[in-house]
Amino acid sequence: MDSIKLPAAYQVTGHTDFVQKGSTFVAISGKKVDGLKYIPKALQKGAATIVVERDIVLDSTLEMLIKKHHAKLVRVQSCRKALALLSAESLDYPAKKLKIIAVTGTKGKTSTSYMIYHMLKTLGKEVALSTTVEKLILDQPVRLLLTTPLPDQLHVFLHECVKHNAEYVVLEVSAQALSLHRVAGIEFDAGIFTNFSMEHLEFYNSMQEYFEAKSLLVRQVKNSKNMFVNIDDQYGVLLKKMYPACSTYSLQDKQAVVYGWSHLDTHGIRLHVKVDSQTFMFQTILLGIFNAYNMLAALGVMHSLGFHLNDLMLSMTSLRVIPGRMERYSLKNKARCFIDYAHNPSSFEAVLSTLRNMTDHLIVVFGAGGCRDKKKRPLMGSIAQKYSDVIVLTSDNPRDESPQDIMNDIAQGLTDTTIELHKELNRTKAIEFSYQLSRSGSIIAILGKGRDEYQIVGDLTFPFKERAIIKKFIDEL
Repeated sequence: MDSIKLPAAYQVTGHTDFVQKGSTFVAISGKKVDGLKYIPKALQKGAATIVVERDIVLDSTLEMLIKKHHAKLVRVQSCRKALALLSAESLDYPAKKLKIIAVTGTKGKTSTSYMIYHMLKTLGKEVALSTTVEKLILDQPVRLLLTTPLPDQLHVFLHECVKHNAEYVVLEVSAQALSLHRVAGIEFDAGIFTNFSMEHLEFYNSMQEYFEAKSLLVRQVKNSKNMFVNIDDQYGVLLKKMYPACSTYSLQDKQAVVYGWSHLDTHGIRLHVKVDSQTFMFQTILLGIFNAYNMLAALGVMHSLGFHLNDLMLSMTSLRVIPGRMERYSLKNKARCFIDYAHNPSSFEAVLSTLRNMTDHLIVVFGAGGCRDKKKRPLMGSIAQKYSDVIVLTSDNPRDESPQDIMNDIAQGLTDTTIELHKELNRTKAIEFSYQLSRSGSIIAILGKGRDEYQIVGDLTFPFKERAIIKKFIDEL
């Protein structure tokens, strides 16, 4: 499939790679990189305007360089917010020409976003998608990094959506995107808060600070009734108290705006949904209670935007798989393999508790990302030992950390000596070894990457495709 290539240069940008003659360069001082250092390069490439924060003191050499290039110096309160607002302005505010649905939460964002995308597409709407897994405009892939792209890239993406006549955009919004003003100035037509649990404490000082970042989304939804909050989650209850006008969804509270009750088995989910005194039932091959919640949220938002529930139910039954989320494969030896993005304690609990009920022999292959919250590593190990029969510890984007040290951190949570434990830092060998350990009826859970097709070691990113590794073990029938 052909991909959509975004422009090589932007009118407004925070990265010198995208500077062209006449560009506005916004010099952001980040945790790792100081944008001030790149002003000379931006000027060399033709930047006509340099944006810095008001309290920044420029050295005389830099000031002289700006004057020498006849560039305009603009001072703002926040460069991050300015990058978002100026990018939108430079492209004639593309977000205002689209119906944008935003999804936030600790887990379930990608799956819920994909469900909404699938329903809109099957109902004949022109739709774009931006998630951790992929960026699509009318089914055509777009290459962009980060869950929520940086503001300049995001508005270029939205501009392309307008050019390709998209009507809807489903946007996964991370906490960092809200904290760092990546979506500043965008008004959302609908929003979802899926749940909240431990994650990203390498970035936030506390769970409270992380939650406050997530809650910022509500303020950017045009109509609070189109903001759907999971009130079976304790933080969802808190969010509802903070913003009483929000709508709710639940599998426990019959008073929720969208209430559902589900029957789960090894073949999928049978879900009854009640909205506006109407009750509907449908079945899907998707697995797990977490997907029942994701479906409730997706159905609630779509219904709030004017779609009929009966049409939505029919659409959902045709969804066979969510990329990188509980992807299942039947293997030659009659075992099954599931590839999933689970990479924190709450997602481990959700995925492994579901798979445990489907087999008497569960093999779990996983590691943990380097330069990320270290506190979650032993917790992930503890949850893995709670549900699995065999654990194969391996490497997963170690970045600048020692893979062995990361593995040792995980092992601190492995206190049950009866669990069969193997350690193999080479992720390819670990996956191949897990197949050797499997038998008829076994389930192999490969966690952490989902659809990510790379391995990050130090500053280098290497191609790495888990599907390619297990391909030789897949039962073609």
